[in-house]
Amino acid sequence: MAVDDLTLDFDPLHTLGFLRVDWIERHCKVPGGVYEGDDLAFNGWQLYCSVNHHRIVPDAVVDPRRLLAPFHYRRSVVVGPQKCGKSPWGAGELLCDGVGPSLFAGWALGDEVYRCEDHGCGCGWEYEYAPGEAMGIPRRKSLLGLLAYAESQTQNVYEPLQTMIHSGPLSEFVFVREGFIRLPNRGKIVPLSAAARSKLGQPLTGGLGDESGLYTSSNKVLDTWQTMRRGIAAMQGRTIELTNPWDPMENSAAQQAFESKRDDIFRYYRKPPADLSYGSKRDRHKIHAYVYADSPWVDPAGIDAEAAELVETDPTQAERFFGNRLVQGLGAFIDDALWTRQTRLEIIPDKRISLGMDGSVSGDWTVIRAETIDGHRFTPTYGPDNRPTIWNPAEWNGNIPRGEVVAAADQLFREFKIARFYIDPRHWETQADAWELEHGDEVVVQWPTNQIGRMYPALNRYHTDLVEDSTTHDGCVVTRTHALNARKVAKAGDRYILGKPSEHQKIDAEMADVLAHEAAADARAGGWARIRTTKPRRMAVIR
Repeated sequence: MAVDDLTLDFDPLHTLGFLRVDWIERHCKVPGGVYEGDDLAFNGWQLYCSVNHHRIVPDAVVDPRRLLAPFHYRRSVVVGPQKCGKSPWGAGELLCDGVGPSLFAGWALGDEVYRCEDHGCGCGWEYEYAPGEAMGIPRRKSLLGLLAYAESQTQNVYEPLQTMIHSGPLSEFVFVREGFIRLPNRGKIVPLSAAARSKLGQPLTGGLGDESGLYTSSNKVLDTWQTMRRGIAAMQGRTIELTNPWDPMENSAAQQAFESKRDDIFRYYRKPPADLSYGSKRDRHKIHAYVYADSPWVDPAGIDAEAAELVETDPTQAERFFGNRLVQGLGAFIDDALWTRQTRLEIIPDKRISLGMDGSVSGDWTVIRAETIDGHRFTPTYGPDNRPTIWNPAEWNGNIPRGEVVAAADQLFREFKIARFYIDPRHWETQADAWELEHGDEVVVQWPTNQIGRMYPALNRYHTDLVEDSTTHDGCVVTRTHALNARKVAKAGDRYILGKPSEHQKIDAEMADVLAHEAAADARAGGWARIRTTKPRRMAVIR
């Protein structure tokens, strides 16, 4: 098998993925569509995700007390467009977790073979390991959960599961019952929803979340999924999430997983090129051809026609479900395609910069962003560990560490030639006064973001300059999240300011980014090269 244009960044022997994919191909049939009844062969993104999800660390040893330790990834999140094959892939993976090779059994030395007959299956299938390849065995007893945001939606994966069981050799020892699937040794696959929370007390050994982009706090499914994951972790099991692109304003389970700093989560999301416009018929076809490239059962021409009609009434839905893009609902300030288009990771920041700061005390974050004289926005770093100038109070015992912020600002003034520093002074009035005294009030400017008359034009300029490619940014993950969170809040006179969709969805980094851009734009308008960027000789005593 080949992984097509997707490249592995580890030794292909260090995974159970190829063993499992071959097991699935032998035991499962395509449950529907133009290839119905064929062997379920994973290629392209499906093969790539299987091989990565079941990656084994190179120094793994067999330890029956530590079943999770050999695996590089604790869980996986797979994002794809409508009908790209997520559900059959998830069903095959779930069946293999139930009765196939799902646990690490050591490294092959030579001549080792996985035989189905050794594990209760009479199909006669065998898999010959390559020397040095990770070997696998089934769990003795598997209890697996299949979660969806509504009971009816569990059928997306549950129906393919049943078809695969009935149409192949698994029907000899895996049985579809009323409301669950019976596995050997009294194991089960159980469909779940938020309405069936009483079932979560079962000792689940693994699970699959279908459409986790819909799991939110408001519909209670996020809590159900987190409860389910905690139980699975306690049983040394792993999970997979499948989803279409989510609405960035809803803070769903899928969004949280993708934005997590954890490196033990495998994430797969094939985004279409950012420079293609979904509003253009020609570009829309290119987007569909790109995101469905590994899904030969999908005819892009058919998708083109359906999407063209849907664009007339609900362009956001069409772009999200067929174009595989993160698109916010009504009121979004920045969309993901626009933000991604401006990313320039390779740019080295110019020493001539302006700064923007949005500060808080405890609940919200404090952030300093910068923009160079030529329009590149970035998050500076400070201190011996090069920490980013972003302070989340949750990481500092619930309060913003003022001393860290002051130290960071002082370092920036030493290392850069700062033309202007715009500060939203709320909760930072005294410190802003001290900076003004030290660096001059033509450099340090208190800039309240709650004044509609000045904030609305600043937001308009910022957005226009992004659209016209007049500014770029460093791809800061936190700033991107806050930018996509930001929602327009209507004000009198056809104006708006920015607000949070909910209390936990912060926008502080985006506010700092807007201030940095406004400071830089004003500096350029005032003749940046003529602006004094050295400190005055006055000093402030900061307590």
